[in-house]
Amino acid sequence: MGWTDEDLEELHRMAQLEDAQDAMSFITALCKASLDDPHSHLPEEALARLRNPPHQLPGSTDLDLILSLKYYFANLTVNAYNLNMTYSHYHIKNAVTELSGMVPIVHDMCPNTCLAFTGPYADLACCPRCREGRWDPKKTMATQKVAHQTFNTFLIGLQLQALWRHPDNAEKIILDELKMTGGIPDVYEDILHGKQYLDACQSGKIKDRDAVLMLLIDGTQLYESKCSDCWIYILVLFGHSPDVCYQKKYVLPGSIIPGPKKPKNLDLFVVPGLQHLHAIQAEGLAIWDGAQQKEFHSNPFLFVATVDGPGMVFLTGLVGHHGKMGCHLYCGLQGHHKPGAPTYYPALHRPHDGHDHPDVLIHQIPHPGSFDYDHNLEHVICCMTNAEYELVCLETGISKPSIFCGFDSNHILLILLCFSSDIMHIAAINTGSFRAEPTDDKSTWAWAVLKKEIWKAHGALIADTTLYLPGSFDRPPCNPAEKISSGYKAWEWLLYLYGMAPATLSHGHLLDFADEFKEIYYQSHMDHLHFVRPWVHSITHIAPETVNKGPLICSSQWTMEQTISNLTQEIHLQNVSVNTIKAIIPSIEPAQSKHPKGSQPLENGYVLLGCREQTAHPVCQCEADAILQYLSKCGIHIATVPSVTCLARLHLPNGQVACSAWKENGMSRQPRMAHNVKSSFQMVFACCYQGDISLKLVEVSVIHSVVAMVLHKFPGIDGTLFYMIEHPGLDVLKMRGMNKDLHDED
Repeated sequence: MGWTDEDLEELHRMAQLEDAQDAMSFITALCKASLDDPHSHLPEEALARLRNPPHQLPGSTDLDLILSLKYYFANLTVNAYNLNMTYSHYHIKNAVTELSGMVPIVHDMCPNTCLAFTGPYADLACCPRCREGRWDPKKTMATQKVAHQTFNTFLIGLQLQALWRHPDNAEKIILDELKMTGGIPDVYEDILHGKQYLDACQSGKIKDRDAVLMLLIDGTQLYESKCSDCWIYILVLFGHSPDVCYQKKYVLPGSIIPGPKKPKNLDLFVVPGLQHLHAIQAEGLAIWDGAQQKEFHSNPFLFVATVDGPGMVFLTGLVGHHGKMGCHLYCGLQGHHKPGAPTYYPALHRPHDGHDHPDVLIHQIPHPGSFDYDHNLEHVICCMTNAEYELVCLETGISKPSIFCGFDSNHILLILLCFSSDIMHIAAINTGSFRAEPTDDKSTWAWAVLKKEIWKAHGALIADTTLYLPGSFDRPPCNPAEKISSGYKAWEWLLYLYGMAPATLSHGHLLDFADEFKEIYYQSHMDHLHFVRPWVHSITHIAPETVNKGPLICSSQWTMEQTISNLTQEIHLQNVSVNTIKAIIPSIEPAQSKHPKGSQPLENGYVLLGCREQTAHPVCQCEADAILQYLSKCGIHIATVPSVTCLARLHLPNGQVACSAWKENGMSRQPRMAHNVKSSFQMVFACCYQGDISLKLVEVSVIHSVVAMVLHKFPGIDGTLFYMIEHPGLDVLKMRGMNKDLHDED
């Protein structure tokens, strides 16, 4: 449905409470945004470029320019740079801004991160929350005011223009398969296969040359000793194949919000970027297509926005997962609560001694967006008193209107349908220990086996797996018996729950799991109601949301997590710009630098990496037998087996690096094992080590990925087996084109 500008103006007039009036003022300011708005802080040069994009590429044959850019991105001091460069530091700094489109739009903010002085708060002199002054008295002069704290917004329009300028980056929409299948994909492999995208194309909301965007927001910790002190939002450009659109140059910075604390009103920090996006949606963004050598206009379409589970309330304006209507996809499922307690839980069956709404069968769970958001929002806006607001908020699940209501419905999916499930964190939200109520008896928990000494032993078992996990698996899980309630990261949960728990503890379809969870753990017992965590409900929406939006991994936080990792290393503006510059001037990063010295590129993305043995050595008998058997199958017959040379590492097309046993055995300290590989797509659970008798020679092209093979003693089985763990999110790792280990020769 959506609202017109007149509808939003009417809602604004109907708002009675101060918070509702503020929220509606942000939305009406967004829906009126234009490139000519004086509050946008848009420089005249940037405005002119947005409407008249450059039609020429910068001279990639200008060796002085290329060399100057390389030195500029090396973060040299101004004096060190100017010592030998033809172009001055000032000249090259302006060139970077012009080439990359990374024009920082600076806005003032509260020094305590309460809010930003944007939108309706643009002219305030102090923060209305903490009363902290906006201006720094030590730096402010009579002729110029200097704020205590500022944040940067990077305009998406200029970045999109920069990307299209080079022919190699011009849009390559993957529509061939959809044309052959009548718009119904055989396999959901990309977000462009989702029903919502295809419907938007069919209705004309997404036109042939419109940029399709995903917005992701998250907090980051720049220093290990501090809490999250920086918030970032990025935009991902869809329209390219999945193995391209998640690469660095198509992940566009939106804003970097410094701390020291979490923003109390995120709307005010994102509204400058959203107003710019709304403005170019309405006016149309002029883009020079470097491939077709012609100018066209694009109306960017905001397809999906996401943040990690608990943070989703910042985007949606819903009450969050503890509310009666706690589903962030707004399916309308009502939760249950304990007598006198404010927290609701998404149990399908009411407790035996409860008095809430009737049971809901597992196959009757409403689809996302089934609840009447527009009608319910009007009730929230029109509340006259705080008491009325709290009651309506409880019944509707809405705490405020989403800032995204200010977008024209022709350039965004319907509100709440434009938000994605947090598939990355779904297993890590609200996990931990189950507490027992005073009226409950833990001895009746027949399913509770991980306790006391058994739990401690299990925790130690998990901690001992670190040695078996390749370095490409990143952070290994800590001992859950010691860290499960504090300090356990989402990534550790993923490795633990999906990699180790199936082997060290004890499968079914998602709906079956959610239903059986009630039978085994909840049992419709009031004292067990808090066992039903939000993720138990969230998994029931995974299948229908995959039909709507394509594979949820394509619209998850994986890309944001990698971007955070990049930006913490590239936090300076010139480094944030480097990826766009490389897209425009590929010669700034010569092709020969793709592989390190001494490497040997093979076919299909495989690369042999140094070091290697200085001299060849004879092979043992089992190795000779394996070589002769392989050569025989190839029709090659030899009398004697030649000597061989061992190499250290093999870079795989998915970005992982496999080490040889020769390399790992020769290291001075015990490394995390990376010599175990998976050579097929077949399911492997556990196996015993066969030793030399099963030795075979294979081509590198059959190696699929680096895996962990963890030694474990399974109950009821003689001897020990090795169970396999694959890298979670390996598909995204491949889509990102990660090769961070390629030049690491340690």
